[in-house]
Amino acid sequence: MFEEIATLARDTDQMFQRAGQQLVESGQLHRLFDLRLLECRHRLALPLEQNSSLDELADPERSQLEDAYLAACREVGQLLLKSGQSREAWGYLKPASEKKMVRDWLATVVPDDANADELIELALYEAVDPERGFAWLLARRGTCNAITEFGGLSGQLPVADQVACAALLVRHLHEELLGNIGGHLERLEEKVPSTSTIRSILDLHPSLLQDGAYHVDTSHLATTVRYARLLTDAAPLRLAIDLADYGRRLEKELQYPGEPPFEDLYPTHLQFFQAVLGEQLDQGVDYFAEQARTVAIDMYGTAAIETYLVLLVRTGQSERALAEYSEVVPAECVLSPLAPSLLQLAQAGGQWERYFEICRQRGDLVGFAAGQLLQ
Repeated sequence: MFEEIATLARDTDQMFQRAGQQLVESGQLHRLFDLRLLECRHRLALPLEQNSSLDELADPERSQLEDAYLAACREVGQLLLKSGQSREAWGYLKPASEKKMVRDWLATVVPDDANADELIELALYEAVDPERGFAWLLARRGTCNAITEFGGLSGQLPVADQVACAALLVRHLHEELLGNIGGHLERLEEKVPSTSTIRSILDLHPSLLQDGAYHVDTSHLATTVRYARLLTDAAPLRLAIDLADYGRRLEKELQYPGEPPFEDLYPTHLQFFQAVLGEQLDQGVDYFAEQARTVAIDMYGTAAIETYLVLLVRTGQSERALAEYSEVVPAECVLSPLAPSLLQLAQAGGQWERYFEICRQRGDLVGFAAGQLLQ
């Protein structure tokens, strides 16, 4: 190998091409990255040793070296992916902003005992494909582990990814609960109904919950119902309603206490889910409006306010949400990313005059300027 490279030293293009081939064939992909940077430095007549930082270079050399660095990251990262070395590949592809390449690759692989931890780490913890990673986590490590991990990661993930993971969790727990109820009926030598709703089964067999019986870890149930507040699509919301209805039927000592506006955990979540779907909407809006106005922020945070605004937006009442914003959100209060912002409400409802009025009242010059750009 070395003799061949020596014979090509006068034709540097051929030398670098052949050296690259040799490194790929021998699996020395990290050294291939070094070779590509060496090739660029030679082409730009820069010192071959990488002792100086990019900050010390002037353009166009600096930009050209940066481009070569990113190209080398893509080349080596893609080769590492093809060889199944996903963790090492991400180390190169992340600085090159090639999340889509890795996401597409993840869609082609199947976790096994050897690679599952690495794939879950990449998909979920590195947020390359959180929904897929969370599905793998649920399947391989179970509900308890998945809930714990989701609790630690949820604030770090974009809202859309949190919603997707919450939907997976709701589906998973609903399937687990339905299966356990079916098993209970079989042990009683009762016919298992063909229905897919827990509510209808319990209506037919209320004795299933007698004497403190339950069919799924009650802490898992409570946490999953809380996460279901993220849901926006009807199908998983129907499953969440089923879970909340099951929870409200449990004996009181098995029902975890909540905090306002969900102090009575299962009934109030049931009311929220149904209202989002347009069922008993006026009653639900009235309840959460009262909570938004009466729950003390210094004791319980902004959950009551955010829930009320979210409910209005999800039920097509953005104009009302904007009007209510100035009434229920204190000027100094910062809402979480899960709540609609004042600017989003103005965009959704087109109520720009009211928006600018609120900005003036609150001295929000930045928000005022943003509105001027978007109206």
